[in-house]
Amino acid sequence: MNIDFSGLLKLFQEHSGSSFCFILETKENGGIVASSNDLSSEVEALTTKFYSEFSGDFSDFDNISNLNSTKELLTFFNANSVFVTPLANLDCSSFYLVDINRSTEDPSYTSPYLKTIISSLESEIHLNYELHEKLELTLSKIDAVVYSYNVKKNSYDFISNSVENILGLTSEEIKKNEIKLIRGIKKNYFQEYKLFIKKVKQGESSVFDYEYKSKLGKFCFLHHVAEPIIVNGKTEKIVGVISDITKEKEVFQKLEKSEKRFGLLINTAIDFIYSLNGFGYLLQVNENGANALGYTAEEMLGKHFLDFATNYQKDELTKSFQNMLASKSTIHFEIDLLHKLNKSIKYEFLATPLLEGSEITGMLGIGRDVTRRRKNEELISNLENKLKETQRLVEIERDRAKQQITILEEINLLKNEFISNVSHELRTPLASIVGFAETLASDEDLPKELINEFSNIILTEGKRLAKFIDDILDFSELESGGANLNKEEFNVIDLLNSISSNVENDFNSKNISFTSLIPDAEIVIFADKEKLTKAFNTIFENTLRFTSSGDKVSFVIQDFLKEVEIIITDNGTGISTNELEFLFDKFHSGGSTSNTTPTAGIALSLVKQIFEHHKGILQVKSSLGEGTTFIVRLPKKLS
Repeated sequence: MNIDFSGLLKLFQEHSGSSFCFILETKENGGIVASSNDLSSEVEALTTKFYSEFSGDFSDFDNISNLNSTKELLTFFNANSVFVTPLANLDCSSFYLVDINRSTEDPSYTSPYLKTIISSLESEIHLNYELHEKLELTLSKIDAVVYSYNVKKNSYDFISNSVENILGLTSEEIKKNEIKLIRGIKKNYFQEYKLFIKKVKQGESSVFDYEYKSKLGKFCFLHHVAEPIIVNGKTEKIVGVISDITKEKEVFQKLEKSEKRFGLLINTAIDFIYSLNGFGYLLQVNENGANALGYTAEEMLGKHFLDFATNYQKDELTKSFQNMLASKSTIHFEIDLLHKLNKSIKYEFLATPLLEGSEITGMLGIGRDVTRRRKNEELISNLENKLKETQRLVEIERDRAKQQITILEEINLLKNEFISNVSHELRTPLASIVGFAETLASDEDLPKELINEFSNIILTEGKRLAKFIDDILDFSELESGGANLNKEEFNVIDLLNSISSNVENDFNSKNISFTSLIPDAEIVIFADKEKLTKAFNTIFENTLRFTSSGDKVSFVIQDFLKEVEIIITDNGTGISTNELEFLFDKFHSGGSTSNTTPTAGIALSLVKQIFEHHKGILQVKSSLGEGTTFIVRLPKKLS
């Protein structure tokens, strides 16, 4: 957990007469989390010794006071007492406030202001711990290492747990000694890696691919994307993603080997082997083939194939090429080519088009002097078979490479989009929480009403973050097809009556007329009752945000032969055509949101997924200024 407690600790120090105070986390590889003063090497050594000498029970005050490290701390800061206040006990971690104070009486027990600061520290630890755990769970589903590096502190603020699968190191090992991470970089990439890091620290977004040896001795290729976070013209943090691209590199290497073998093959052949671009100009000619016509390969490259045909056969050659373009298949033809010394040589050619999808991008061909045909007939047959097999292997490797590249590019785009959108959604409520918390902590004269108001805002924003992360996990589960629907048979009328009763009070409190027309019947469906309840409540929350005092909302259920239709209509502000187009997009949020029930744009996308997983349909019709209608159709359970 990486939390900035420095502001609260400095406040505590100013109002308590403390010489020095710090927060200690007790766990495996634990230590000092934050301190009121910047740690000099001497102070850091003393606090480290204090932690190492600690017996395990901070409630034993006499034991703490008698530690050698405690006496050294008191001497160093010219203080008289050490006070330890427990802050939180979370799983395997316990947090304590250690106060090196000039006073002999613990000031935190007598000052309401200091009690408020301690309470704020406790709340901050609990809130950030819950957020950290959910964020870790979300990032663990991404097959890449996501990290945040604090340039000012020269340490990692965060490394996702996936680092162990990719690099063979735990996040704690790297945080404790980042040299372990650097040691895995292959030597011939190290200088470029240093330049890459230097560019990022100077404020330039950078990408670098390098070979890496994991802790277990396994070699892999990594794709490293780093983005600087610049504040007041200085790079304060670096956020980045490290992906394993070993398979992609292997595909490229196989393709390169295949192309080298193909080049070796055509250059050792005695036949005339060439490739043309889509306009008929020579891109490649083997040296032996060019020499047979009295040219070098360089002299023929860039010229049109027809330039080497006899005038009386150019039309016939053009027709052969047109047949190949029409059929997109290999053609066989004979043509007389002109030697550099102006003598005619009859060649028999096989030519095949080069395709990218359905588009012809060129031609690959092989020709042989017919006068030597009988003598070399067996050689021609063998060469043609090898050539066709080589062409097949090259096409297979090229297709595989293109497919891998496309998949990797799409994954990278999705990762970048996900990180960008999640960062935006998290930053706004966090800013509110931090801002109001700092106000509460820094101003002891705030009226009780204002304190309650600020506390409610902090609580609301915290709930917003929790709801947002829950929605991300639900959406990820539904979108990946891994949704575990707890389906059962039940009367949907009972569910809709319950929902109607619950939301009616919300609308009445805003002076909004709410009318429900629910038939007195039994309509049985086979569905997940909890997820349907969540979906309908989300629609009503959306309706509540876009209606105001004096508006009307209706809730109508219609029973059809094979399905039940639920219609939710309002005459509120409505949704514009542009907004309606993106209504179900992830992270899209239109209009203004309520301060009491903030929602992220992923909510309606999640609603749509829920109905689709029930083989249902969700439609929205709306006009700006005229209101909005949600139409849901769900299949009935037919006996």
